[in-house]
Amino acid sequence: MRGVGSCVEMGTATRRTIVRTLRARTQGLRTPISCLWRLRSETLIVGFAAVVLPVLVGCTTHTVIPAQSAADVIGSSLRIGGADPRYEYPRGEVTFENHLFGEGATPAYSQRLLTIPSIGDNRQEGNAIAGRYYRSNDEEPRPLVIVLPIFARYTYPSEKMSRYLQRHSDGAVHVLDVEGKDFLFDWYTLSNTSDEAEFMDEIRKGIQTERTVVVDIRRLVDWAEQQSEIDGSRVALIGFSRSAIVAGLAATQEPRLAATVLIMGGAHPHQIVARCDGKRTSALHRNVKRSFGWDAHELERRIADDFSLVDAANYPDRVDPQSVLMFEAARDECITESPREALWQAMGRPKTLSLNYGHRVAFAAMTPLGGNWICDRTWEFLQQRLGLE
Repeated sequence: MRGVGSCVEMGTATRRTIVRTLRARTQGLRTPISCLWRLRSETLIVGFAAVVLPVLVGCTTHTVIPAQSAADVIGSSLRIGGADPRYEYPRGEVTFENHLFGEGATPAYSQRLLTIPSIGDNRQEGNAIAGRYYRSNDEEPRPLVIVLPIFARYTYPSEKMSRYLQRHSDGAVHVLDVEGKDFLFDWYTLSNTSDEAEFMDEIRKGIQTERTVVVDIRRLVDWAEQQSEIDGSRVALIGFSRSAIVAGLAATQEPRLAATVLIMGGAHPHQIVARCDGKRTSALHRNVKRSFGWDAHELERRIADDFSLVDAANYPDRVDPQSVLMFEAARDECITESPREALWQAMGRPKTLSLNYGHRVAFAAMTPLGGNWICDRTWEFLQQRLGLE
């Protein structure tokens, strides 16, 4: 079978069956990829090698889960119109600062530094929504693509996607590359406190920060509607990993989004925090085991009720699946099958492209060594959803 870029159409098979079939067909990739990853788990270089390897040996690396129509999935129960009351906010003119910084990635763009005060405490510098606004030089109102960061983590995915969209759109869209220099949760406290009350208090603070970020995304749509150069009816949102979790939640609360792209995200955030093997969550796991005697199951149980506020799975039937494109890592060691399945259901069972790798390695499909495959598929989807074909 062919390597990167090949796909298997599974028709009307269920998502769970498709993923199971994919794993069975590519069992031979498990050893080399996992061995490479153990050599250096925190670097994308390993991801590059892991993508190049299956290309050379010619194995299938992804599969396609077709989108369901809104009518097929939820019929007349689709509730597009309003947010949950906990995500409402006072509407009005959005104040902002917008300073010219230079050219964008191509002469079709000017680069501006955009700053908008947050609606609450978003734990970012200056308590602001900040980003690089790549404004198209086209005089006609153009769609806006909002690209979210992996908060306080790798900047490559969001920066790469922002550059890619500029170079391939030739000014057909505006691009807002949102900054996220700080974490939404205080991982240091969560990984070190021996006080159970303090631990739960920090969990709740992080959850409220995440709610604030979702409301701020809604206010970015308000801002877009108030700008003469932007077609406010054509706003798209892209999230990666942590910000894909946030973007999925935002999609359930913001009906004005014309398109949402979720790259390696999930729902059920309490499960992700309790079971992800990432550096910070693993430190948290060690701390709660040492300090409180909690295993993963007990941790998940303790934080589930609080995380329900920011769990996209708790807001079903609000998203048209045709407006969403999902990417997932079929062997994701952080966002496991249950959170991925829950997000897919919450989004109305949209088209999903499943890469047969772990969480970090799958991002190599955004790179030249991965054929820029994720970027290509994202741009194709945005062209269709934003009327640019």
